[in-house]
Amino acid sequence: MFRKTWVLAFAGVILMAGAALAGTFGKVVPIGGEASDLALDESRGVLYIANFTANRIDVMSLVTNTIQTSINVAAQPSSISMSPDARWLLVANYGNNNAPASSTNALTLIDLTANNAKQTFALGNTPLGVAFGADGKALIVTTKEFILFDPALGTTQVLQTIAQVATKALPQPTASFPGNIVQASVAVSRDGLTIAGFGGDSPYLLFRYSLLNHTITSSFYISSPPAGPRVVSLSDDGSLTSMAWWLSDANFLTTAEFSNPSGLLNVGSHLIDSSRNLIYAQMPPSGTPATANSNAPILQIDDLDNLTLQDQLQLPENLAGKSLLSSDNNTMYSISDSGVMVLPVGNLKAYPRLAASVEDVVFRGNFCLRGIETQTFTITDPGGGQTPFRISGNTAGITVSPSSGLTPATITVSVDPNAFQSQKGTAAAFLSISSSAAVNLPPAVRVLINSEDPAQRGSFLDVPGKVVDLLADPKRNVYYVLRQDKNQVLVFNSANNTKTATLRTCTTPKGMAITFDQQYLLVGCDSSHYMSTFDLDTLQPRQRIAFPSDYVQSVAASANAILVHMRPGDGSEPRIGQVDLTFHTGAKLPTLGVYENKLALDTVLSSSSNGSTILIAGSDGSVMLYDANTNSFTVSRKDFAALGGAYGASNFGQYVVGNNLLNGSGVPVATIPTSTGNSSGFAFVNLTGYYTAAPNSSSPGVISQVDLSNGSFIQPTLMVEAPILGATPAAPTSGATTPPTTPVVNRVSTSVWTRSIAPLPNQTAIINLTTSGFTVLPWTYAASVASPRITKVTSAADKTSPVAPGGLISVTGTQLSPTNLATNQIPLPTALANSCLTVNGQPIPMIFVSPTQINAQMPLQAVGNVTLIVHTPGGVSDNFNMTVLPNAPAVFLSGVAGPASNLPTVVRAENNLLATDSNPVHRNDTLVIYLTGLGQTNPAVAAGLPAPGDPLASALTLPTVQLGGQNLPVLYAGLAPGQVGVNQINVTVPSNTPEGLGIPLTINQGGFTTSIALRVVN
Repeated sequence: MFRKTWVLAFAGVILMAGAALAGTFGKVVPIGGEASDLALDESRGVLYIANFTANRIDVMSLVTNTIQTSINVAAQPSSISMSPDARWLLVANYGNNNAPASSTNALTLIDLTANNAKQTFALGNTPLGVAFGADGKALIVTTKEFILFDPALGTTQVLQTIAQVATKALPQPTASFPGNIVQASVAVSRDGLTIAGFGGDSPYLLFRYSLLNHTITSSFYISSPPAGPRVVSLSDDGSLTSMAWWLSDANFLTTAEFSNPSGLLNVGSHLIDSSRNLIYAQMPPSGTPATANSNAPILQIDDLDNLTLQDQLQLPENLAGKSLLSSDNNTMYSISDSGVMVLPVGNLKAYPRLAASVEDVVFRGNFCLRGIETQTFTITDPGGGQTPFRISGNTAGITVSPSSGLTPATITVSVDPNAFQSQKGTAAAFLSISSSAAVNLPPAVRVLINSEDPAQRGSFLDVPGKVVDLLADPKRNVYYVLRQDKNQVLVFNSANNTKTATLRTCTTPKGMAITFDQQYLLVGCDSSHYMSTFDLDTLQPRQRIAFPSDYVQSVAASANAILVHMRPGDGSEPRIGQVDLTFHTGAKLPTLGVYENKLALDTVLSSSSNGSTILIAGSDGSVMLYDANTNSFTVSRKDFAALGGAYGASNFGQYVVGNNLLNGSGVPVATIPTSTGNSSGFAFVNLTGYYTAAPNSSSPGVISQVDLSNGSFIQPTLMVEAPILGATPAAPTSGATTPPTTPVVNRVSTSVWTRSIAPLPNQTAIINLTTSGFTVLPWTYAASVASPRITKVTSAADKTSPVAPGGLISVTGTQLSPTNLATNQIPLPTALANSCLTVNGQPIPMIFVSPTQINAQMPLQAVGNVTLIVHTPGGVSDNFNMTVLPNAPAVFLSGVAGPASNLPTVVRAENNLLATDSNPVHRNDTLVIYLTGLGQTNPAVAAGLPAPGDPLASALTLPTVQLGGQNLPVLYAGLAPGQVGVNQINVTVPSNTPEGLGIPLTINQGGFTTSIALRVVN
């Protein structure tokens, strides 16, 4: 199959972030030759290394990691394997010599129990690899057959012949390496029941040998770039194989591909670690030199199922062939440029590394905020060490402190909003992290700065990484965001726009669709032969859908068929296929009705919500329509030179491609103005449509209703930031009318097509993929917004008590926010959903906003008579004057126990459950009371920040607590560690406390008393 060269948007940033890194991971053991294979003998404490050019087997001590001796063998030992009983070491000698030299193809059998006695067995064909299975017999792969070799008897048995595999004849030019010459690799699973390998030139021979049934299955594999590094590794049970730059299952279907590999045969390696569900790989990117370390060699640690990157470690030199893992899974032995590299992968915590606590830092400037704003994050060493670091950025208006130091460290990022006042969208900058000692490459931290005007609408939520698709669930109160760089579907509750689940997908997801019965979510991926499927009721993965040799680019579900656009792995034209949910397979359609099944590479599909039609649009300007009623392709037109941007299909026979409106026959009937910028998203809602565009990603976006009769705008409105934008469609080649038949390389990382808008079915909000992640617009975003009004301010704990400095408050009123939005951002933001709240002119941290309620934290300085004001896009509220008491304790009434709710949050330490009538307070209990309003603490904790755990932030004024009139000894009173604005009081219950139902628990502090009722038993 032809691989893609898909480059993630942040790949350059990640590499730049570690450019100054000096620490390296792994010890190099030179051997004075070129290593071609490894065999691990833990019973003797040694590693055998086939020294291809020195004609010997070097023996390395696993204790000292030094070469302690060597075993001389016949010329060119290319592949070695040790028998399961550790008696035999079998060596394949690559003797494919050019005439007049005679062929020296042979096997060398070494008896490790008899002073390394050797026997030589001549072979008629060139051996490509050897491997012992669990039965003590070795599989020999030559250029023409598979041979089973019994070392005890010295006999061979031909299992199967094959078409001749091309090999390199000796001698080869200088600076050629074993991987370039032998071009083959064979490996065995840890259980010894599966042997797999590949070799030759494209089309490459791939094979698997099962010892359970003594059968060989094989396949030929077309690959561009070449299949390098020339390495094979298997999972412990043999169910998964990594070859070159892809992973495949037992059916040779690709489960995942590494991005942008160079295909060099002699640079890089990979190894499956089944115990941790990881794969370790050096996969040199395209452009890496074959004989120099000019590009810093990087070992990446990826998830085994979909190659999601977990960490990157800098190596002292390139890996260059097979890798093995010790039986305790803690040490990786890899062929490298100098010989062997020893990598203690199971002991990473002992090596200096860096990790940032966040991916993004978000600054939400608005009309309330004009001073310097700060946010903090931490840099730590995951192993707990003190590791030096440096942070740097080059964007004016952004400073960090400290810019260097030792871990752990709290980093303060300061932003001057005045430096970004001219940018009314969201500006993105990056802070690179480097070290003189850390062995890993920490990703850069993205800094997002938004300086919106009151006229801009919407509230953006940060989703780090690269988001590429969006769907609203027509049945459930959720929507789905596709994050490509982490291979995830993020599930959000549309009631409060909070994330409720994360679904793991296949590698490099590109598009989603919900089946017409609204039961399943389908996700197509550009680096896997499988499509992910999820049950939307349970959010659990279902059996994947297999696409032999094809990669799904886009998917759409009609009432009659589920269609996909596929990138073939054989280099042929992209095409349309159909999904069979019953048998979990997908297959190419032979034709598209009367039309050939040939499409542009960058093609998208979109179905009407009533399931009647599917729109098919290509970047080359072609448009097709599938009719579910007739199960046929009824329209195929090419009225444009190139297309890209928004796309969508309506229930009323109308379609949008880019900024063009099409009728039910796919004929252009109107043009949407381009005055608002580049097309991004379009959604049909009944007989109207919503269109988004932006000139660039750092400008404000514009959303407009569209008159579907003529394409004109209705109430165009500025958004808080730009919707995501696709790549610019490529100009067509002169005279080209069909897609190319050769593989496309160096494709851009972003499609020309974008689906960035999803109106919620209940018509409460419109979700848009935007620069920072996504933006929530109220359904009535273009309506005039009334000024906000405050009617009451109380403690957030019980909605009745007064408030105290540092306490959580609830502000009720009208028009307080254009939409509902909660945040878990730390520190808490002082602007949320286009609303901000000030006390005596000071913006205060906010937790939740809605049209009728704001939850926030009262600043520590606010004591006595204060004035509250709410600022929204609709204006500024009248002053709300109130008194903030020094102390105003109020117990949270938010506890839930079974069907009961609104319970006081008093927890019995005995069982860590709420105190209720069915779980009553016992005499001699210890109780933890959660509340707010205890006022000032020592040490003081700034508003919006979580309370420390060491030292504890204790209340300056100690409260008194009584239960039924009996004083309860107070063990601690202050802020709850890790919480914002939440207090806790720890008390013990004396043995003489009164028993009964409704026993009053009272808390008195600074002259203010609050009371709740509890049941007390003996």
